[in-house]
Amino acid sequence: MKLFYFPGNNFGDNLNSWLWERLLPGAWNGDGRVMLSGIGTIISNHMPKAKSWIVLGSGAGYLPPPKDFGGPGWNVLCVRGPLSAKVFGLPPEKAITDGAIYLSLLPECAPLPEDRRHGIVFMPHHLALRRGHWQEACAMAGIELIDPTGDSHEILARLRSAKLVIADAMHAAIVADTLRVPWIPVATSPQINVFKWLDWTLSMSVPYEPVVLPSSSRQEALESWFWKFRGEKHFLDERTPEAAIEHFRKMRWIKERFWWIPLRKAVSLTYKTAALFLSFDGNPAKDQPYVEKAAEALRKVAEGKAYLSDTDVFEKKKKKIIDCLDRIRA
Repeated sequence: MKLFYFPGNNFGDNLNSWLWERLLPGAWNGDGRVMLSGIGTIISNHMPKAKSWIVLGSGAGYLPPPKDFGGPGWNVLCVRGPLSAKVFGLPPEKAITDGAIYLSLLPECAPLPEDRRHGIVFMPHHLALRRGHWQEACAMAGIELIDPTGDSHEILARLRSAKLVIADAMHAAIVADTLRVPWIPVATSPQINVFKWLDWTLSMSVPYEPVVLPSSSRQEALESWFWKFRGEKHFLDERTPEAAIEHFRKMRWIKERFWWIPLRKAVSLTYKTAALFLSFDGNPAKDQPYVEKAAEALRKVAEGKAYLSDTDVFEKKKKKIIDCLDRIRA
């Protein structure tokens, strides 16, 4: 087989680079005729052509699927959750959970006892680091920031040893839950995708009640305002399955229009011009009020309600997705 995922500076995507070799050693030297869609929001019309596709724990979230999705040549073993199954026209039993739950099969990912855990950690969305001062806000709040663009093995070890994970990045929550570490969802910008989060949380029978964090810089505040004009406002006031599916379909329709790409480029140019005019230089001292407000919000979040999927639900989902893996091995 050949593995399909989005390589880059993002924790969830980067798990693919080594996890699948651990699960199915020696299976990844194929020529691309048989492709496997792994961890991530990667089921889209950007997937390459292949003679055969295997889908195992991937999800929807931004773009329409390939035109022939689900037809001959597609072996959809499972998707991330019920929303992905719904928009792809799959039967409910195909909605199991995110593929990152396979980490629970590795010895180094066995849950640690409580007395070996320490500290509260916060993993922002990878784009939040580029525009905000979350490192400074975390230092002020007494919370450890985990860089989602860092080494995935090191990140995994730190999540495992934490007492609590504050998750803006969705796979911070997914992996924390897999490691049986309590987590709290937050949103640093309108770009946080409610459809994706609900898709996974519904699969694990846990609620999605995120805390909205204030911007940690002027640039972050400006960019958050621009997201809706770029078609990237995915955080919804009404966080229900129905609203999330309706929004997904609306965004899919917009991004299929002929005017979408020129409009997006024009909005991006407008944002860059405004950012240049406001002279953002990345100096946290100039954004001190924003940093202080973000730090105070993080402190309050750390004192709030944490989540962890029920053990019985977790074990049932784990068994189902292992059965899918065994079908590939067979």
